[in-house]
Amino acid sequence: MKFVSLFMVALSAALLAACSNTSTQSSDAPNVILGTLHKVDTRGVAIAYKDPNANFAQFTRIKLEELDLDNVTIIQPGQSVTNRGKWELDDKTRSRLQTAYREVFMREMERGGYEVTEDEADDVLRITAALTAIAPSASQDNFNSRPVGRSRVYTEGAGSMSIAFGFSSATSGEILAIVKDSRSGSPMWGNNNSVSNMSDVRFMFGGWARQIVARLDIVHGF
Repeated sequence: MKFVSLFMVALSAALLAACSNTSTQSSDAPNVILGTLHKVDTRGVAIAYKDPNANFAQFTRIKLEELDLDNVTIIQPGQSVTNRGKWELDDKTRSRLQTAYREVFMREMERGGYEVTEDEADDVLRITAALTAIAPSASQDNFNSRPVGRSRVYTEGAGSMSIAFGFSSATSGEILAIVKDSRSGSPMWGNNNSVSNMSDVRFMFGGWARQIVARLDIVHGF
């Protein structure tokens, strides 16, 4: 079975058994999934599983897989005069999300001292990510969703996103950890448009990336 398929099986098992929209560790999640991944009490994420025998200290380089957008739940914004169209994950939005994810994660990994590579070697940790939910705070910034003549829409940030990460050995494909979490964008009220929304998206991706770097630094004794 390919790694991505196995990752999605494990992810589904975790999410079906846990609360999908919490920001703290769920007590409803099973203690063990896939036979080797044990639930860990990790502060700052919704759900975390790890192989207790995994040696993360061996990994000094990172292989980033493309952000998976195949099974994203869209939580539509409330209906109002400014929200008249259905929020959809169109090709343009998908491309922008995947580009932002890769650029932000590459920047943060390399800034933290971890080379991003396409190699598959013993020192390479593969990171797979699947966006599981998007909850935008307003309709999409396009002519179909916003009424003509309404030049500005103000919201408290762009909304929120939920994501699941899988960590595996690049050589064996063995899944070593799975983490699921949710984040919100800026808490400040401001003009909601495609530029400000993408800035919030990059902010959320950056928070997750820095959190991963911090965990890797701990296992390396930094």
